[in-house]
Formats: sequence, C-alpha cells, structure tokens
Amino acid sequence: MIGVGAKGPAGAAAAIAHDERPALPEHGGWTGIDLAELDQEAEAPYWITISLVPGVGPVGFARLLRRFGNVRAAWAAGPALLEVLPRVPDDAAPALARLRREGASRVAARVAAATRRCGGTIVTALDPDYPPALSAADPRPPVLYLAGDPASMTRPCVAIVGTRRASGYGRSCAAEIAEEMARAGVTVVSGLAIGIDAEAHLATVAAGGCSVAVLPSPLDRVYPPRHRGLADRLVATGGALVSELAPGHSPGKPDFARRNRIIAGLVRAVVVVEAPDRSGALLTAAAAIDHGREVFAVPGPIDAIASRGCNRLIADHQATIVTSAAALLHRIGAEAGGRPVSVTSLSDPEAMVLHALLERPGSIEELIGRTDMPTGSLASTLTLLEARGLVESYGGATFHPTLTARRIGRPGGLDS
Repeated sequence: MIGVGAKGPAGAAAAIAHDERPALPEHGGWTGIDLAELDQEAEAPYWITISLVPGVGPVGFARLLRRFGNVRAAWAAGPALLEVLPRVPDDAAPALARLRREGASRVAARVAAATRRCGGTIVTALDPDYPPALSAADPRPPVLYLAGDPASMTRPCVAIVGTRRASGYGRSCAAEIAEEMARAGVTVVSGLAIGIDAEAHLATVAAGGCSVAVLPSPLDRVYPPRHRGLADRLVATGGALVSELAPGHSPGKPDFARRNRIIAGLVRAVVVVEAPDRSGALLTAAAAIDHGREVFAVPGPIDAIASRGCNRLIADHQATIVTSAAALLHRIGAEAGGRPVSVTSLSDPEAMVLHALLERPGSIEELIGRTDMPTGSLASTLTLLEARGLVESYGGATFHPTLTARRIGRPGGLDS
C-alpha cells in the first residue's frame, strides 16, 4: 500500500514547498502502486475531478499516487500538486483553480450527470468494471467513460486497425478477419475511423459479434460524426464505446494518440490492415509492442502506398505476417483459451470453386470450363478464397487448394 505518511496531506504540501521531495521514477509508471488498498468510493470524486486538469495524464496521475499515496491527499495539497506533473501546460493552474472553487464532489456529480445523459458511465482504475487488460497496462488511463456493456472487454479482444484511405483489397481483408474473430467469440476493437476501422466494426456486427470502439472524442461528440449511427449499433449489439474525455470536451491531436494507446492496451493482439508510412495504425502497433502485445500485419503489393507500413513492419520483424484469417484466428484462438477454430460457411460460388480445385488444381481458363462462371466472378471468388487461406496460386497461373482446404474438404460439402 502507498500511504500518505505521518505528515498527512498538509505535511506533504509543505514538503513540496520546501523541495523535500522523495525521488520519483523517471517515467512515473504505475508498477508497484497497490490500487486495491485505496477506498474506491471515497477516492472516485477526486479521480474524476483531477483527471480534468490539463497535464494530468496517465503518467502524471501515477506520479500523484506515488507522491501523495492517494488522490484525496493530492487534492488537499492544492496548487502544489502541479509541481509533481511531468508537464504543466499554461492552462493547468487556472483550470485547477476553477475546479477547486466548485469542489470535487460537485464537479464529479456534474460530470457523472452529463455522462448519464449520453448513455454512459464513469469507470476509474479502482472500479471492478475497469477493463482487465488495461489494468495490466503501464501507463493506464485513470478514468474512462464507457457506453455499452463492460463485459465485452472481459473476453479475449483483438484490434483491427488501418488506413482511412482503404482499398477494396484492404476492406475485404479487414472484413474477413473481423468476421472470423466474431464467429470465434473474440471482441473486435478498433477506432471507429473511416476505412479499415469502420469495415472491421461493421463486419463484426454483421457476423453477430461484439465490437468495441475507442474514441478520440467524448461520448457526446462521436468522431467522426458520420459514424454516430455505427457507434449506436455497436452498443445495441453488446459492444461498447470507450473514451478518455469527459462529455463536453473538444478533442485535440494528442487525444488521437492516446486513443491508439488505449486500443493497444485493451487487446491481446493488434492486426494492421493497410497502413502507409505515416499512419495512426502504425502508432497503435508501436503502442502494442510497448505493452507486450503481439502485432500482425497484412502484406500488400510492394508498389501500394497503403501497404508500405504493413510491409515494413513485416520486413523489420516487428509484426507476424497474416497469410489467412483462419491461420490468424488459430494462433490467437490458442492464446485466448484454446477455443476450437472452425472455417466459416462459404458462399455457393466459393464452395463450387473450392470443390473444383479439390478435385483437380487448375488455371482460371480451366476453372471457367469446369464451373461455367463468368471470368470476373471467378476471379473475385478466387481472391476471397485466397484471403481465407483456402487457395493459393503459383505464378498467378495455376490455383491449388491449401492443406487447410484439403483437411476440411469432403465429398458433398465443407465442414462448417
């Protein structure tokens, strides 16, 4: 337990005033802080209120806990608490003064009421509903604003992230992976952004799964605004929205980076689907590596700008290459408690083409004659089968069923 000590809150403030400060870790991490010893009910108003002070991020919050033992004592120290923070922006002192005039209890009640009006609840790192994966992250957000079912974040979670300017290939891969995850009971986490993020959320919901969106904005100002309806769908289907910002606050550039770190902290693995050289998805991958999470990347053509980041992650051995949704699910499924992995039902065209290849490999020209499918339809079906990891081609000329396809194939149909 981190205690206040014999001096109490006033003594702690005096020690800071006279520069009698105990040494602080350089990064102010949460490791070693015993939150279980703190009184959740008594602390909550102060956690909510102090988290509103500019400059009090996850690292600053950990420093306050280390210096004062609990957040009530930090509040009692008054303006001296700002001296503990690693960075004190110009608006920190005026904001703290306004909050102190209002009082922590009133501030917390006001923020809680605003959160309820937009269908959310407030969860601190002391709360049983705090996402368990984030409890092991360092640093971790001290206060979260949640809408939806917190239980969606207690099951295995995997993030699917990528560029806003997604290609048809990227969208197809994101949807395929998300669908497989959803059918296996894995919660799909993303950032609600246009492009790959939205595709992952939509495919998860369509497959009957749970999806969690981590917002760079407060619950009452969903960003981007065009995805307000999608956000509501995630909540209605058992998923959740997560934000680090209190209602009424305007998001800024740093909030997008913090959003990426929360995504990485919530999950067991991050899958990057299409990311150019400068991409928020790459920041999420970097945060995942910092948190000790596994990173996967979908490869793309070497001349595709949208795939440069993914290809570099693979080349630099920072990410494991994704060869198929089924193979990815198999690896993540084993980590998620050994859930059995199954190949989902195929569409009629996919089943027809795969059955033809199980009988005998062939070229597109040969498959046209054996399936009577139009060239365009056959080509798109082969692309989907390759994305599933059921078909592979040699030199783009002859298509073969993979070992996985041979294992599940049988006369009269496919195992579902």
